[in-house]
Amino acid sequence: MYVLRANGESHRAWGDRMRNDVGPRLLDLEPSKLQLTVTEAPPPKLSLFPFKSQPIAIFNVYDDGEDPSRFSDALQNAASSVSGYEVEEAYPVAYDRAWSDGEPTPSPILLTMLRKKAGISSEEFIRRWHDGHTPLSLEIHPLWYYQRNVIREPVTEGADPSDGIVLEACRTRGDFLNPARFFGGALKMVPNMLRVANDIKGFLDMKKTETFYATEYHLRS
Repeated sequence: MYVLRANGESHRAWGDRMRNDVGPRLLDLEPSKLQLTVTEAPPPKLSLFPFKSQPIAIFNVYDDGEDPSRFSDALQNAASSVSGYEVEEAYPVAYDRAWSDGEPTPSPILLTMLRKKAGISSEEFIRRWHDGHTPLSLEIHPLWYYQRNVIREPVTEGADPSDGIVLEACRTRGDFLNPARFFGGALKMVPNMLRVANDIKGFLDMKKTETFYATEYHLRS
């Protein structure tokens, strides 16, 4: 997975360039699959999520070879910041895709860049994330899609420190952005919010963990 960060471009210009310039450049290198998650519009002004305003893009590159250098080289000058990682991917929830390559996934994506809390081991971080937080999320939130990526090692020099990348979606924008619907209903919303907050503060560094409002594209499936 390659994480690209913009510096000075508008969300619209950034999204257009990622889809129409950088994406085709990667497709020319013949990955077996290619997925793009990109912030192509500013985040909603009213939201419980502390969305970052900086444009970001994630290219999820699937390749049958063991050397990702051709992709790293192609992305070297594509943004002011490019960080590549080898990841271990899992799908606790997967949608049945009914749309074509190149079309946007018909729901917004909650993109989260995870940072481990200081003082806990990598093993404890994974245990708390996989065995605790994932089941809690599936219990509370109306998730339609949950892609979980554990960062194993960087594949680019000077990659930003990061521990995980999560892509989540609900069936509708309202399910995602309406707090009552996202947290299990009006009566359960507040206690469920407290459950989630208490859980994540046990294994995440919330000052360094980032959330973004994004759109997903399958460029090659």
